[in-house]
Amino acid sequence: MHIKGNRQYSCKLKFKEPSLLDRNPHLVQGFVEDNNGNKASFLIGMWDESIYCSNSDTSKVKSADQLKGASLLWEKNKPAPNPTRYNLSSFAITLNELTPGLQEKLPPTDSRLRPDQRHLENGEYEKANAEKLRLERRQRMSTKLQDNGWKSRWFEQDTEDGTYCYKGGYWETRERGFWDGCLDIFGEFVET
Repeated sequence: MHIKGNRQYSCKLKFKEPSLLDRNPHLVQGFVEDNNGNKASFLIGMWDESIYCSNSDTSKVKSADQLKGASLLWEKNKPAPNPTRYNLSSFAITLNELTPGLQEKLPPTDSRLRPDQRHLENGEYEKANAEKLRLERRQRMSTKLQDNGWKSRWFEQDTEDGTYCYKGGYWETRERGFWDGCLDIFGEFVET
């Protein structure tokens, strides 16, 4: 995997191929390099547990325990004491939360406004499924009617590396609370 950074550094990661007799099936190793190919630091860990950074070459090492002075970059959160129906972390549960005053500030395209998602969270599975099917049908009809496809409103794609850069306007529009030109993608679809 090659991750392009801020145009000064990039990261190359290799995920170990799983095998039946392997003790470290989730091993990931890699390095960060500058534009000239000079290795700035090395990475090692288990993609499902933790990742460490070191100044020492990790290519011959089997685990971060064998490195001196390695810094912890990321560690898996401990599971919630009371697991949810879908084993979501505490953080994941809060991602869909609509706190007081937030809904008025959100564009009509925000995924937190998805009605099927709300029904699912409330345990209304029949309604959630019916709503999901309605939204999928609506999306297909909407796509069919568009000649030139969607055009991003607040981001533009860099033709050089394919990344998207913020071009401004979102926070100003949010402050005004006037989402003109933003389609209500979750509402009823009316063919014209």
